[in-house]
Amino acid sequence: MMTKRRIPRMAILRNIQRQKEEKKKQQKEVFRQVYNRPKEKAFSDIDQLNMDSFRAIPKSVILDYGLSKAALAVYPVLCCEADFEKNEAFQISQANIALFAGVSENTVRNALKELENAELLTKEKVTDGPRHFYIYRVGFFCKPILDKARQYGGAIYFYTCIIENGIWASLPLGAKDIYLFLRAKAKQDLDIYSEIEGIMTEEFYEPWEYPEYIRNRKWDICEASLTQISKAVGVDRSKIGAYLEALERFRLIERVDRWIKVYLRPGRFLKH
Repeated sequence: MMTKRRIPRMAILRNIQRQKEEKKKQQKEVFRQVYNRPKEKAFSDIDQLNMDSFRAIPKSVILDYGLSKAALAVYPVLCCEADFEKNEAFQISQANIALFAGVSENTVRNALKELENAELLTKEKVTDGPRHFYIYRVGFFCKPILDKARQYGGAIYFYTCIIENGIWASLPLGAKDIYLFLRAKAKQDLDIYSEIEGIMTEEFYEPWEYPEYIRNRKWDICEASLTQISKAVGVDRSKIGAYLEALERFRLIERVDRWIKVYLRPGRFLKH
């Protein structure tokens, strides 16, 4: 007669212990992946947008630094993520930068290096337990500098709703570059503005009222020709029309005779 082979009790206990350790290891790995996963962001619907939030971007960064189109696409995203009041260091993943800039993560990495080399960005690696991530500080006119230096003429007010609603990501790189150039080159013409908008210019002649006009105005006027735009942003003259049409689609610009009305806020939004 065959007898059943008895498994030693210690072997059974060791097997149970191995199963527990394996399960714990698997749980730890799952936890590590979830814990280390960067917080995903999403575009905002129009009813979630703060239409008054902006960042003061130096015109010199747009006109004088010779940045690539990729760097100019990423730079406003970083500015809008930064704290306008204190400009403290902030965390944002490269995946989220890519999302809002409308470029690939590889393009983001190259753009970040370019901004660092231009001394417009600093980063610091932070280790928090099993987590490793970078925090950034970006160079722009935060509120204390803007108020102290009175840099109203040296900066453009770039409204964060353009980034947050996904409009910036939807624009081709050339269109982004052109919009920043037009914003930097556009002028405030009080007479034309008041005539079109039906506002008496005398309201803005007092020095203390001028900053309020600067912030609340809807648009500026740019007289740059298509040839001048093409040369300034390094885009073939034959492609300028398509890029302008992309900007017009969101009512970021409007062509009027020889002028271009350059809007500070978009007139149309994406639906998500």
